Amino acid sequence: MKRLHVYAIPLLVVLVVSLAATMRLLEVPVGNSMATDTSARSDVVQRSKVSPAEAAAISQKVSDSQHNPVRGTGGFPETAFEYAQMCEAELGVPPRVNLDQSIEIPLYVNGVRTYGELFTCDNPTLLGKSSVSGSTLQRYEGKTAAGQPLPDVVWVAFGRNSSSSHKHVVGSVQMIGYNKKTGATGFFESGDRIGPWVTLDEKTLRMRGKMPWIDEPDEFNKAFVTPGDTQCVQCHQSDPFITNSFINAAKLPGTDESVVPALDADSPYFVIGGENWDMRTIHIAGNACLECHRVGMATIDLFTRSAWDPNGHMPPHDPGSLVEDYLALSVAWQRGPEAVEGAEWIIPPARGQSRQVVGEDYPYQAAFNRPGQQTRRTGPQMVASKARQEEVARLLKRIPDLGTRRAFEKWFQENGVTEEALEKLRSLSESDAKDDASSGQEAAESHSKKERTGQEVK
Repeated sequence: MKRLHVYAIPLLVVLVVSLAATMRLLEVPVGNSMATDTSARSDVVQRSKVSPAEAAAISQKVSDSQHNPVRGTGGFPETAFEYAQMCEAELGVPPRVNLDQSIEIPLYVNGVRTYGELFTCDNPTLLGKSSVSGSTLQRYEGKTAAGQPLPDVVWVAFGRNSSSSHKHVVGSVQMIGYNKKTGATGFFESGDRIGPWVTLDEKTLRMRGKMPWIDEPDEFNKAFVTPGDTQCVQCHQSDPFITNSFINAAKLPGTDESVVPALDADSPYFVIGGENWDMRTIHIAGNACLECHRVGMATIDLFTRSAWDPNGHMPPHDPGSLVEDYLALSVAWQRGPEAVEGAEWIIPPARGQSRQVVGEDYPYQAAFNRPGQQTRRTGPQMVASKARQEEVARLLKRIPDLGTRRAFEKWFQENGVTEEALEKLRSLSESDAKDDASSGQEAAESHSKKERTGQEVK
């Protein structure tokens, strides 16, 4: 049986990647500001350990070409290693991601830990019709290339499993680095082809394996890509970290604290390389939904497409008590802030500057922040070469599920042939080909067996 329906919805709304997108990646974050006492968490937060010799070599390697990175699109360099160089001053170096040491995100059905592909559960991923076990999270303390701690920096690695069979690894590994003092943020994501480094446990589908690190630049570049033309803030809108009941189910060992830190309404936020990204969120003076955090309406829109009801979950202490406040936010986002008294667009604090109110002259307006409306400031679609168009047509023919094919076609029509979407199409078509080959082999073996036993083959 094909499992492609699992990906149809995420492809339309999460190709910010992506697994995201992933996923990459903001929905309504719950909780208070991120805890700052990193020393008290030394036993639960991963720390990179390197020898002095290794530190010197890594520092030199990261610093090479620092002043002349090759620029790609959207203010980002062409490779993930160059992007790591670009982020180093604010975020140090990315962590060594070992999925074996990460924390598995549990799925529950009526309070009972459950494994496999689930079409209903207590804490769904909210990215499609089903949720699959095996995804993992890990928090890391920031480090310099020489291994010195950066107490203001936190990294989170997210292994997103999208595979319902351990035989075919489909998913992604994402890294987000965040400087809580300046707001600097870096997004790294793998392609869907993580098979060279990642395996799945047969019974639980838990992701395992080690991802390449920056001490091997070529391998690091094979594993990870930069955001490029994709604005990660389509989903990671209000701050770098998406939180929901699925994400928050992963706890730091021995605590009730979620692996992914919760930020507050005044947390700074900007994306290194994403200076031309749309960082706006709706703000309404006195709106109770905004007392603890900013609200990314594009992220809420993403989750409501998977039947999530904000009023059924927020605020945590009294769900449904802020229906009118949420309605005001929705109207302001759908129709523009002029439709609601006191509403305005804001961009978050960043680089020591307070949040700012912006108007119609904001130069980086993107379509995702004006649902159903066109904006002349929206960036152009990617124009695919003839060879790429032919590849897309060829790959689409390999996808037997009509809904999935149409999801891809619609995405390409509306957004162009982005590298992230093409990677997902390649991965799914390859998985399908393997499934077809396996089914064909099983059928042939069955046919041969029947012939040997003298059974009629119809």
